[in-house]
This record gives sequence, C-alpha cells and structure tokens, in this order.
Amino acid sequence: MRSNKVVVLGAGSMEFGLTSLAGIMRTEGLHGLELSLVDIDADKLQSIKNLADRMNREWDAEMKITSTVWAKDALGDARFVLMCVAIDREDAWKNDLEICWKHGVTAFAENGGPGGFAHAVRNMQLALPIMKEVEELAPDAWLLNFTNPLTKLCTAIEKLTRVKTVGICHGIGIGYFILTTAMHKELGIQLHPEPGFKWRDDVIEFFEEYQVIGKEHFEIVAAGINHFTWVLDVYDRHTHESIYPLIKQRMAELPDNFEPLTQEMFRMFGHIPVQSDTHISEYVPYSSDIHEGTWERYDIQPYDFAWSKARREKYLEYIRRAAEGLESIEPLKNEMSERHEFIMDAILHNKHAYEEAVNIPNNGYISNLPDGAIVEVPGMVEAEGVKGIHVGRLPEPIAELCRRQITVNDLLIEAFTTGSRDLVYQMFAIDPMVHDLHIARRLADDLIEANKDYLPAFL
Repeated sequence: MRSNKVVVLGAGSMEFGLTSLAGIMRTEGLHGLELSLVDIDADKLQSIKNLADRMNREWDAEMKITSTVWAKDALGDARFVLMCVAIDREDAWKNDLEICWKHGVTAFAENGGPGGFAHAVRNMQLALPIMKEVEELAPDAWLLNFTNPLTKLCTAIEKLTRVKTVGICHGIGIGYFILTTAMHKELGIQLHPEPGFKWRDDVIEFFEEYQVIGKEHFEIVAAGINHFTWVLDVYDRHTHESIYPLIKQRMAELPDNFEPLTQEMFRMFGHIPVQSDTHISEYVPYSSDIHEGTWERYDIQPYDFAWSKARREKYLEYIRRAAEGLESIEPLKNEMSERHEFIMDAILHNKHAYEEAVNIPNNGYISNLPDGAIVEVPGMVEAEGVKGIHVGRLPEPIAELCRRQITVNDLLIEAFTTGSRDLVYQMFAIDPMVHDLHIARRLADDLIEANKDYLPAFL
C-alpha cells in the first residue's frame, strides 16, 4: 500500500504553519494520516507540534504526529510534501526593496522585477537541495509549493528536478474581494470608506470577509501566471450565467481610490487583473519610475514590515497559548487556507475535484503561452494528480505581458545554474520595470553583492 505521510516543510512559520496545520487537521478525509512537521527553528517547531497534538486530540484526527529539524529525517516514503520556506524573509526582502529604490526602480520587490530575482535565488539555494532529498527519499510524492516567488520556484523545480509539483496560492481570493467591492450595491453592502487594500488589521478583516461573500455569489475563471492572472469570465454561482458584462460596468463606477492601477489596466485591456495593485505592479513598468512619481500616482502599498513583525509575534503568542490550552482552537476550523487540504484529499480519494487556481506546466491550457511554462489556470484533481483545464487564448496584449515574464524566469534558471552575471544583466535589461541599461548592470551587481552569502553561484 502507498504511504499516506504528509511532510510540512516550514511548519514553524507564522501564518503558513498555523493555517496549513489547521487545514489538514480539520479535514475528515485526511484523518488517520502520518504528519511530520519540519522546521529549523526548534523552539517554534516544538510550539506548533504541541498545538498539533492538541488539535489531534480534540478534533479526533487520529494522526501520528512527529517533528524534526532535519528534512531528510522526515521525507522517507512521503506521499505529500508541503513547502513554505525562506531565508531571512523580511529583512532580506526589505534590503532588496531599498536597493531597487536607490537605483530609481520603485518596486514591491517580492515576486517580480529585480527584487524578485534576489528573492528567488535565495530560496532556490535553500529549496533545491531539499528537492534532491525528495527525489531520493520520496520519488512518488507530490510537492505542494507555497514558497514565493511561486512561479520562479516552480519553474526551477520543474526544470532542475524530477519532483512532481503544483504551486498553490490564495491570490485568486483577491479577485473575489475586487468583485464584491464592484458589486456591493447588488450584494446590499455599504462601500467601505477605504475600499482599497492596506496593510492594516482592520482592512485585512473586511478584505477576508469580502472574499467569503464573493465566493458565495460568484465563480471566477482566471488564467495567466501567478500574481498576474486575469479574469476571463465570471459566473453567478446560483444561476450559472455569465455576469462579466455587468461586473465590467460596475468596475467602471468604482471610486478612483480603489486599486487605481488595477482599474487603469482594466480600462486599457478590457479584463480585470486579479491580484491587487501591489502584486501586479511587479510585472509591468507603469509604477516603477521613481522620477515620474508613478508609485505615488497609483498609491501602491509597499509591504509594511513593522506591521508584519507585530502580526507574526501575535500569531506566535497565540500558537504558544493555544498549545498550552490557554486559547480556544475552534476559530481555526474556519481559518482561511491555501486549499492544500482539498488537493490532498482529492488525490487520496480520487474525488475529481475542481480547483480554481493551480500553478502547473502549460500543456496547451493557455494556447498562446509557451508549452512547459508554469501557468496559473483552473484544474482538476484526481488520484493521478493535478491537471489543468483548457482556457484557450489570453487576449494577445495580456499574453505578451505574461510571455515577457516567462522569458525572465527562463533566464533566471539559466543564470542560476551557470553563475553567469551576463545573463542576470540581460534578464534585468528586458525586465519591464528597468528603464536604463546602466541601471540594469548596477542594480544587478548591488543585489548580488548584498546577497553574496546566499548567492555563491554569481561570485
């Protein structure tokens, strides 16, 4: 019989560890599995292990739960491997952002653009050796990857290993936030006084509430690449009729302070980009010129590192107290997840389940993007794994924007494997966010120098 072991890499991370654990433990179809938690931070690992033991008892999950700081000790015969890992995520990210801004490139600096390069190579340096261990110890396992930059990491794993991989992201939920805002009158909702996304707890709360409301009423069909997908159609979840024309009409009536870049790109291309101004700004040149002040013009929200650190400490304190029985764990039964539990359940029980967004190699699913490129499309999940659903052609201008990013990702993988700075220069030279060849070279050199402890291939 095949093993039913689930290995969670990065189990001690802030939100990922908690939400991934809750999703697994509350899903009846996963009860009775073996769960192995892995994190290099032994203290955080012990806290999440204690919480898992409590969930296991109180939710009658009947799981065998182990923990270790060494991935190789957990991977043997794994059926599923969940991965969300990073090197000095916030401090390194903040440094990448500041270097980009110093060179006049205003950037969110997480997934696309020059900052996405540094973030990707750090995490590839960490993740790819683990993938070799997966190849050796769990060759039949499915890797469910949450690690950003998602498309770049999935591209590296697909090109450089034999690991079966699907990238998972909750980004399509932002699309439901956008639709709920656009259709607030039809839904009987008062428009929020600050309708756009902000890195604040009160905004995050209504942001998540709007996602839940949107999913109850609408069904999005979207495709593209991760953090840069586009709404191709929207259906009323009850009548199953397309309501995209009405939604486009309502989008045109929104106030100017709601996701200004999203609205401008919708007006230009005729389709709604899914994942908010912060993410889509990483793949286009429209907000990256510090001298023209385009970042301020679109009111792009940079990541709030102070807010994130405070939020992380709150989560860690909750995990500690909940593990000791001092906090209720019932709210975790409704905590939003990345839907990894549904994918695992569908594979284990051959449920032929529909998923709205999976990141997998293009096999004709988007007919005018290159075959083999990692794309985000709807998919079906069954015993054999995850298969995409054919969505046809993207509008050609949108496809061209995506193709540029696919080329950037391919150059990244080649540069990483060869250690070629010239390829990094070329990658920056064709990146839409970089407007000057001299800056392309200087910015690449500065990012490599700042990350020299993590990027030995380029020294």
